[in-house]
Amino acid sequence: MTTHGFDPAVPSELQNWLVERFAEYLPDFDEPVDPYRKLGEYGLDSIAVVAFAAELEEQLGIAVDPTAIWDYPTVSELAKHLAGRLAAQPQ
Repeated sequence: MTTHGFDPAVPSELQNWLVERFAEYLPDFDEPVDPYRKLGEYGLDSIAVVAFAAELEEQLGIAVDPTAIWDYPTVSELAKHLAGRLAAQPQ
């Protein structure tokens, strides 16, 4: 697992990191990413969703299916889901 300078098993810390990472996939979007806004409202296409999921997988060291972006449709919900999976991993 990559060292981030935060604990990715803590939902609030992971959420802040996800907001920053997700914003990188929205180059033409001028507003800050709202962690409670549905990710689909940002106009992400399927290629970007797959790339975002692949980056999460690489950075967090867990498998992240691209459908998780739709199953947990806000950054806040996605952070809680991913943090729970990370916390459940054996140390």
